[in-house]
Amino acid sequence: MKQIIILGLVGMVAGALNAADSSPKEKITNATKQLGDQVNYSWTTSTKEADGSAGRLGPIEGKAEKGGVTFLGFSVGGLPVEVYMKGDKGTAKALEGWQTFDEIAQTGGTAAAVVRFLRSYQTPVTESASLAGKATDLKEADGAISGDLKEDAVKEMLLFGMRREGQEAPKTTDAKGSVKFWIKDGALTKCEIKVQGKVTAGERESEINRTTTVEIKDVGTTKLEVPADAKQKMS
Repeated sequence: MKQIIILGLVGMVAGALNAADSSPKEKITNATKQLGDQVNYSWTTSTKEADGSAGRLGPIEGKAEKGGVTFLGFSVGGLPVEVYMKGDKGTAKALEGWQTFDEIAQTGGTAAAVVRFLRSYQTPVTESASLAGKATDLKEADGAISGDLKEDAVKEMLLFGMRREGQEAPKTTDAKGSVKFWIKDGALTKCEIKVQGKVTAGERESEINRTTTVEIKDVGTTKLEVPADAKQKMS
């Protein structure tokens, strides 16, 4: 019995030492993997511009099941939208009943832009793992890991949702950004992304200074029930 206890303690100490020796990038990678291994979790994504205004979609409430469905809830121009996605299939509901992404995109305009956003949407696990690879000079301090984002990654974020088919891609200048991760008990709990720069589309120039915060919650206790009509649209 004593031998079992000693071996257990040795394993715990070894694990702690390995964690302490891990690089900041490895810690982020392990933290996102630990979150992704959970049966489910929820998150809130909020976006703010430097002038205090909120993002175009307002706060996003998300839920995800391991290997299953992802739910998103947000508003467009004050209109509430619900979304369910699995793999490359998805359905959403606003004023009318549930519609597939293809059906919504056919209406064009804002609806088509929202569908482009949804089809490229990444859950916190996927996005954080990607961001860790796009960050440089990652350092750990005050309970968080932070670093600068590569210029190409920032440009991609600045242009997110702004490209239009058949039109010349907008140009970006003065692009710079940073990312910050919070980890608790080995799992990701929060991520903050800051990007800024100038975007020129035609004769119009926009200056962007945006902060996006993703906060993880209800890990392992998230309830996610897909309405029958939404299931049918994803089948």
